[in-house]
Amino acid sequence: MRPNRTKGLLAAGLVTVLGGIPTAATTASAATTGSADDAPGVLRVDAWDPACSDSGTGTAAKPFCSVNAAAAAALPGQTVEVARGTFGSGTAVTKSGEPGRPITIRGAAGGTAVGGDVRLSGVHDVVVESMHAREVLVTGSSRVTVVRTEASGIKTVDSPGTTLTNNTVADGCTAGIELAGDSSGSNLFNNVVRNHFSPSAPYSCPNPEGAEIVVSAASAKDTRAGSNTVAPYWTNSGNGTPYVWAGTRHQTPESLAAATDGRAGKHDYVVPRWQSGSALNSEVVDSADETAPGFVPAAHPADDPSRPNLGTGLGYHDRGATERQEPITSAQLTADQQRAPYGTEITLTATTGPEKAHWPTSVMTYRYDFGDGTPAVTSNSPVVKHTYTKPGTFSANVTVDTGGGQPFTGGYGVQVQVTAPGPLTAGATVQQVVPDRFDTADAPPLGVRVDPSGTSSPWHVSKVVVDYGDGTPAVTRNTLDAVVHGYASPGDYTVTVTVTDTAGRTSTAAYPFRAAYAPTGFLRAEAYRLVDTRQDPNLDLRGGAEVPFTVPTGSAPGANGVPGNVTTVVLNVTVTDATEDTHLTVWPTGQARPITSNVNVAAGRTSSNLVTVPIGDAKRISTLLNSGRAEVIVDVVGFYRPNGGDLFTPLAPSRLVDTRESSKLGSGETRAVKVAGVGGVPADATSVVLNLTSTDTATDTHLKVYAGGGTKPVSSNLNPEPGKDKANQVIVPVGPDGTVNVYNHNGSTHVILDVFGYYSPNGKATYTPTVPVRLTDTRTGPFAKPGPDSTTVVGGIPAGARAAVLNVTSTNTTEDSYLTVHAHGAPRPGTSNLNLLAGQTVPNHVTTPVGADGKVDIYNHVGSTDIIADLFGYFTDAWPQS
Repeated sequence: MRPNRTKGLLAAGLVTVLGGIPTAATTASAATTGSADDAPGVLRVDAWDPACSDSGTGTAAKPFCSVNAAAAAALPGQTVEVARGTFGSGTAVTKSGEPGRPITIRGAAGGTAVGGDVRLSGVHDVVVESMHAREVLVTGSSRVTVVRTEASGIKTVDSPGTTLTNNTVADGCTAGIELAGDSSGSNLFNNVVRNHFSPSAPYSCPNPEGAEIVVSAASAKDTRAGSNTVAPYWTNSGNGTPYVWAGTRHQTPESLAAATDGRAGKHDYVVPRWQSGSALNSEVVDSADETAPGFVPAAHPADDPSRPNLGTGLGYHDRGATERQEPITSAQLTADQQRAPYGTEITLTATTGPEKAHWPTSVMTYRYDFGDGTPAVTSNSPVVKHTYTKPGTFSANVTVDTGGGQPFTGGYGVQVQVTAPGPLTAGATVQQVVPDRFDTADAPPLGVRVDPSGTSSPWHVSKVVVDYGDGTPAVTRNTLDAVVHGYASPGDYTVTVTVTDTAGRTSTAAYPFRAAYAPTGFLRAEAYRLVDTRQDPNLDLRGGAEVPFTVPTGSAPGANGVPGNVTTVVLNVTVTDATEDTHLTVWPTGQARPITSNVNVAAGRTSSNLVTVPIGDAKRISTLLNSGRAEVIVDVVGFYRPNGGDLFTPLAPSRLVDTRESSKLGSGETRAVKVAGVGGVPADATSVVLNLTSTDTATDTHLKVYAGGGTKPVSSNLNPEPGKDKANQVIVPVGPDGTVNVYNHNGSTHVILDVFGYYSPNGKATYTPTVPVRLTDTRTGPFAKPGPDSTTVVGGIPAGARAAVLNVTSTNTTEDSYLTVHAHGAPRPGTSNLNLLAGQTVPNHVTTPVGADGKVDIYNHVGSTDIIADLFGYFTDAWPQS
């Protein structure tokens, strides 16, 4: 016994079965006549059969077209079997059976719809079963049974001995069941009645509070009723009437039972109409009386495990014409092999929902369509085997029925690819990952995309293993989808793809891949501070310790609007408060630390340099101080991004301003310098590459260079000192008025600005970063230490480079001097890049044009000095130049 239930009424829309097995009388008749298609005890009606005829014999080969014709031809003991469909404007039954040998009019499973009424007049011993009519009217008749029929009203007039069992009467404007005149000795059991409400015209019934079951005084004699569910139309102003029995209204089954000495009302439920929408709260399911007169068992009685069994007999037949079946709201078919060569036996498995465990009484029928033109297979098993005999892609599906006449076809079939037999051959495309200008998600700077979809096999590939050849763990997948990997360092690698199919076979293919940075465009930025170790006690910059810093981009917090997919960052790096002479190296996190340096600083002093460095693992760059301790300040100047940003145009270096020809910058003074339209810089230039030099400085100070009309940034570009000429390269946005501003913080100093190139939307070259490469070191090898008025030729720059980004360092300097870097073969300009100090090491970031032979010249003015030149990247034409 299951838990008790709350009251409610079975709603429309359930998975149901309408129709049942023959009564005892008709069973005996069928046994006499046999069960073949043309058995003499069965007359068939099928209006949709082209061979139907109302003058026919009612056989399966030549059925009647109308119910009326078949009923008129029926003899006592015969059954008129009506195929499912709509049959005219109504049915009139005028012939009678005999006691024990009734004429039965039976609809097909699911109920046969009749366009109008079913009328029985002056007949006896007739059974109407599993029909669906507007109204059933019985007049002047006797021993008529109406069972498992749906109608909007059932009325008998002067028809004693009528039996109304397991009917559903709903949505009419009259009494649901009415026994009028003298219809005594009748039986009303297991009916569901809910009239006085028309769904086609809501609230339009003239008497919404009319009674649902009406029995006249004469009909009440010897009439019995029970196990009915009545749902009167209850309104806000009053309640409907469940019963009028012998002229007396009764609002409850208990009142009716008391007035009839228990002949009526027992085991009835009266429920408000507003509860009728909930099947789970229904007082219909699993509560029918199987001992009721005229009871016809359902073809598939179903035991709902969520409902208590309150009926007799099996205990779980339902009231009304329909039998609630297990609801099937989903059906899906899967295959153990969705790709296999023809001749392979495929196992297909059907699953249904929403229940995880089926009802114990459910009779599940599965109809399998394999999609290849072979006959469908019907089975009670959710598993079926099939062998496809030809190549192709076939869509197999399943239709599941619980016996309710409302089968559910799977919304999700299964595609089976049937192939020709053949070998397994691994195949893949291996490509560099280069985001286009519209990509917003971050791609790895040194990315590779491996697409193994070129693999061929007649079987499904169940395992794909990709080894990227860099020592990282291989990636295993169960599909042929492409995978993306980011290498930590540029270099040559071997990508190995190993595939396994469901036949257990394995194939391997290897592909060489060169991981290299893609050409990029420049994204200018308003300079902002990334790191200041003076403000963070947790950052301790000491000799030999790697200290990484994160560079937020894309959607990361602190990205400052920097988009994703940037591969390289341009920084201004300042080292101060050094405890001893030392140098700082900056490189991409995750790569081997290069032998190059970026900033050289003397004990107790401050030194700055521009640094262009690729972004490494986890969006980080690493720094390492060679020795001692120091503080570092890192300011972001800009970024490089593939397929985005502005292009670079190198210029023959030229001088924009030299305050020695006018006046020093005073303390707190900002001076505007015109750049657009000067020295080859066009009006559409967005940023310029300048070399900033200070000289004749009165006191320690710092200089800031920023866009004309812009806000003065926190970051500085150069830290001048008295008695020293100092230089640093800067990349600075051009203001709307074509100027840049130079600000001096303290004291006075002369300033020199030389231009080396510009960025613009219509520029000429993209930038490709490299792992730092040492091009020249005059301290070692065959190089001689450059003397006064000497030129050192530096090669090794990649072919086709229009310009190069170098870090040039002077050391072992004998006297103050300067270095000028320019394209090999071009006239030496009247500018400088480094200002040398005797006995000190001085670096500077240099962006310089490159000669046609891929070389640059480095000129030393006086004295002698060792020169170190490291390559950090180069510019090549973005498109063929005319």
